[in-house]
Amino acid sequence: MLELRNPHSVLAALEMRPRAVRSIRVSSQQTGTPWDEVAKVAARKSIPISVRRAESGPQQRRDTERTGAGSANIEPPSPVPLGKLWKSAQSSDRGFGIWLALDQVQDPQNLGAIFRLAGFFGVRGIVLTKDKSAPVNATVCDVATGGVEHVPFTVVSNLTQALQQARKAELWTLGTCERSDVSIRDVRVDRHWILVMGNEADGLRRLTRETCDSLVSLPAIGRVPSLNVAAAASACLTALTMG
Repeated sequence: MLELRNPHSVLAALEMRPRAVRSIRVSSQQTGTPWDEVAKVAARKSIPISVRRAESGPQQRRDTERTGAGSANIEPPSPVPLGKLWKSAQSSDRGFGIWLALDQVQDPQNLGAIFRLAGFFGVRGIVLTKDKSAPVNATVCDVATGGVEHVPFTVVSNLTQALQQARKAELWTLGTCERSDVSIRDVRVDRHWILVMGNEADGLRRLTRETCDSLVSLPAIGRVPSLNVAAAASACLTALTMG
């Protein structure tokens, strides 16, 4: 069971997986906040809600600051089968799409931020690696602000094989590599792409790089030479979706 403290993440779970939301706790002090909307939606769906009475003492105020305005106990989201992740690629009605693959991204803050970006940019699915990767835990869900609920994901033991299956589903694999001479700003967007982002410290593993159809870099314009993986994902998705 996950304890989420971001009301926007809880609202997304109420929308997409209401049966997974087991209970909600809010503070009576937090009127006029997103937790009010959480309580209203939960009440309509007959989900148990407990209200913590406002206290005026300094210790009680410190307790409220520590525990936050509210929380919810929610069952963890479940990964989907790998083949289901590219199902929308077979539909011509939706046009060309973007998927993400993360090669051993280990920081849950980064993973949550990437899920949030994926939800914002309309990414159709995310492939996560099983080993040496951050799990989709409460921190990830809170940072994602609903992205985990709206973007399907799968967890694989072998990323190389998953990328080969993506190719069979008519997705082109686009790996990020700072040593590439090709800028992501020059990538054609007239096809399905699965964008592969690497580990925070080491980037893409050798076999992952060799499996990609193309390798691209994100050249710096200013004096700072690099970005963390979440910021790099934002810039790459902007280049692929907005030109």
